Amino acid sequence: MKNFKEDFPLLEKQPGLTYLDSAATTQKPGIVIDTLKSFYEESNANVHRGVYSLSEKATEMLEGARKKIASMLNAGEQEIIFVKSATEGLNQLANALGEELPSENNVVVTEMEHHSNFVPWQQVSKKKNASFRVVKYADLMNKGVEAISELVDKKTKVVAFTYMSNVTGKILDVKKAVELIRKKNKDAFIVVDACQAAAHLKIDVKDTDADFICLSSHKVYGPMGTGIVYGKKEVLERINPFFYGGNMISRVSIEKSEWAKPPFKFEAGTIDAAGILASATGLEFFYRNYEEIKKFEELLKEKLLLKLREIESVNILGHEDNNYGPIVSFTIKGIHPHDFATIADREKVCVRAGHHCAQPLMNALGIAATNRASIACYNTEEDIEKLIESIKKAEQIILR
Repeated sequence: MKNFKEDFPLLEKQPGLTYLDSAATTQKPGIVIDTLKSFYEESNANVHRGVYSLSEKATEMLEGARKKIASMLNAGEQEIIFVKSATEGLNQLANALGEELPSENNVVVTEMEHHSNFVPWQQVSKKKNASFRVVKYADLMNKGVEAISELVDKKTKVVAFTYMSNVTGKILDVKKAVELIRKKNKDAFIVVDACQAAAHLKIDVKDTDADFICLSSHKVYGPMGTGIVYGKKEVLERINPFFYGGNMISRVSIEKSEWAKPPFKFEAGTIDAAGILASATGLEFFYRNYEEIKKFEELLKEKLLLKLREIESVNILGHEDNNYGPIVSFTIKGIHPHDFATIADREKVCVRAGHHCAQPLMNALGIAATNRASIACYNTEEDIEKLIESIKKAEQIILR
């Protein structure tokens, strides 16, 4: 089975480096780096603005990337909005949908969310004096997505939840969740954070049927600084723009302004054309190699879990069943996560340490922080062995 390490220049130029922090950001394949370089060397111009050939070429390339991304996600071109990050996209959605949030309404999220899909909804609820309902992590584990729908009623305006936990890798049944929510309230806006899922699962927006799905390019082999928001066409036509400025208008007068049609209605200002082109390249790399990557990551995940379970001092969060992606968080008895990450770094092993921007989940679990090892297509069995040896070394240094 193919390992894709040779496709990633940074890993080729740093032999011996074990990178297990792909849930934070993936490394970039050469074809993504080449796409960025090629645009700036051959096609750089402001898109949607000029009538000269260079600008028209850049615009054509950008819209080609939108079409490619839409096709991979099974969306319409007018349903794909480009933002600077998934965090920005989620904040913009909270502000836009918050305009339709009377004080008697409520918003539902879960304890499992990344702060980016928790804090914006918390703050807009406070601003509008609406009820902020949080699904308990224990209820999610015991009942599945039924626990989300249980908090939904006729007054629910927004339901926001993750597709895959950035801490435990837990995968939620989004399609079932959407069906259950719609049975309770067909008018509630449903927002899905797919940042982690998009790097390990094919996203089909029509199949899941959520109103909005957000993902971040840099977690799917693309560059930093580009996010993607999918929104149902009929919903995008209803809601107000996120930002105001250039390119998102059809007409401006002293008395009033009129908006362009989606998706341009939501893309004020100069957008990162080079980053968007490279984002399409990164996503295409993943989709083209999807079956191989999925099988490869699953094998490495199982090897990692097996090896970690052999160490008595290690406690793994979740992974009691197969509904988990290749993201494994763990604690080591007697060793602070930051101390272990520092020791691992001396062995050229990169792992995340901290609360992973998920403090409500940490509080629910009764811990302050964990270590997290996240697997991607460029990892190897040797990477797993090096992580295990780093744990043993940390025990010798700290627990001896």
